[in-house]
Amino acid sequence: MCGHTSALEGWLEPLSEARRACRLISRCLAGDGEAAKEFQAEYGELIYGYPIRVYRVPADEAGDFYVFAFERGRIFRRVRTYEGRAPFRAYLLGFVLDDLVLEWKRGVREIETVSIETLGELPDLAAADRALTDEGEGSMDRTSLSQLLGELSPSKSVVIKLLYVEDYEFQPAEVRYLAQVSGCEIPEVLDRIDRLRGTVREREAGLKRMEDALDAVQAWIQLYERRVQRISDDLAALPPTSLAAERSREERTQLERKIQRRRQQRTKLLAQAQRRKVTAPYKEIAAMLNTSIGNIGSQIARLRRELLTKVGTVRPVLEQGAAADQYARS
Repeated sequence: MCGHTSALEGWLEPLSEARRACRLISRCLAGDGEAAKEFQAEYGELIYGYPIRVYRVPADEAGDFYVFAFERGRIFRRVRTYEGRAPFRAYLLGFVLDDLVLEWKRGVREIETVSIETLGELPDLAAADRALTDEGEGSMDRTSLSQLLGELSPSKSVVIKLLYVEDYEFQPAEVRYLAQVSGCEIPEVLDRIDRLRGTVREREAGLKRMEDALDAVQAWIQLYERRVQRISDDLAALPPTSLAAERSREERTQLERKIQRRRQQRTKLLAQAQRRKVTAPYKEIAAMLNTSIGNIGSQIARLRRELLTKVGTVRPVLEQGAAADQYARS
């Protein structure tokens, strides 16, 4: 009898989980914020870990995917047809997450494979940082952002301050909060903040090296283009069948190949530079706050929306999530 009871309970357990999942999805689709948090707490790690396990995506990029999945309730719309006939985790793994990852990766490639002809001049990769201090309509300086952060509770303000750790100082209440959640003494908290700032400075140095490499490649392209133009001018004055003309055409062909290779190199470097992060790694922020990387990604996405609502218009510093912050690489 006991064996029959155990088997029955084993059959009912996934059924009960499926029913709970159906109810939770309905609440999420209805805009219930608490339900969304419950969903993330229950299934967030599964969603975050999927691209890591299946596609070998780095942990920081998995944070990007996590935010993409929950952005504007995307994943809730994807699971709205779930009827509870199978365990919800199996449904996510078998019918939802793979398509969602592929959609996310297509979006990333569309950003990275922009045509060289549409690029124009090299972008100012420090523009996002300068947006913090630019004056005029549509800008947000550090002072105004600091004021907004000061209105938040320490549990929220420390997340943004850790992300932009080089730009902001921590108030005593925030340091005490970090000590509480991390289980560290205050001197250790301050030391970890300093180490995090060192990491960001190293990233800034890496970005500077990337910018220098882009400048060098661009200089080679311009040099080759000038030589091609000079050869074309010389060819106009040479007899087409002469040996000198033939040699000039060969040299021009070689230079055009070099230009093409340099342009390809420039495109790759530009894509790498656009993915470069000069914010603190999510992995280290999660460690300081004693939580998961996926949870950090979710918190930052919510806080950006909250701060944008307070400001009332889009500000570059809060929208770097896809480009200059995108999510910090570990």
